[in-house]
Amino acid sequence: MAYSTKSERDAAAVEWLLEGARIGQRLAMVTTDPDGGAGLLAALTAADARVAQEVAAFSHDQIYDMSKPIDADAQLALYAGQVKRALAAGFNGIRVFCDITPLIADPARRASHAHWEHTADAWMAEGNPMSALCAYDVGVVGDQPEAVMVVHPLRQGPATTSTPFGLFCQPSKTVLGGEVDAFGVRALAEALQALPKGPVNLDVSDLSYICARGAAALAQAGQVATTDRPRIRLTGAPPIVKRIWQVLGFDMDMIPEDATQR
Repeated sequence: MAYSTKSERDAAAVEWLLEGARIGQRLAMVTTDPDGGAGLLAALTAADARVAQEVAAFSHDQIYDMSKPIDADAQLALYAGQVKRALAAGFNGIRVFCDITPLIADPARRASHAHWEHTADAWMAEGNPMSALCAYDVGVVGDQPEAVMVVHPLRQGPATTSTPFGLFCQPSKTVLGGEVDAFGVRALAEALQALPKGPVNLDVSDLSYICARGAAALAQAGQVATTDRPRIRLTGAPPIVKRIWQVLGFDMDMIPEDATQR
């Protein structure tokens, strides 16, 4: 979620946390607000005082090493441990609200953060009972589409911050769906860089449109990672994608023949 005001952010966070309480998840919030998160807790208390008492509040430096880019594996181990403890305590997993503004305010941190977000998304898609709402302040981060937004399956914010496509995980697969136009090419290229290093099967069956520049970014990301297999293979490719690959002379090995039929 990209937000413009704290009240807008807090309203979304309250709704998110209340839903988590309803389904039996352990709740946590991560902010570095000047008031220590008191404003958000007050908004939650006004909605449901009992739930507000159950929320664990953290600052970013308690959860993240702010001195360096995020180590996705180490961060995942931390959250996996929290999930394990929550399940042992009788909860149905954990639900986190995190204002990621301090984590991505420095543009140099955004690539590693997008990789972390994709790593966490893949882990949750495997069935691990954790859910997270990430929010950032467009007044600090800016209002251009970012890979950090693209790698989330659900995206909300001003039209200038979002894209009509997403690159995210579902059970057993990574998906690129929606419409990639010229305005989203940079965000797509950055999101592709957030993928794991090994070969990736990318399901594009829900890709309804992709411009030539977007296709070129996808083809470049699919450059061979091994001697016999591209780094990215497109599965479920609709006819328009196959046609673009033919016309522009891209590597047809990226599109297995039996995966081009819909």
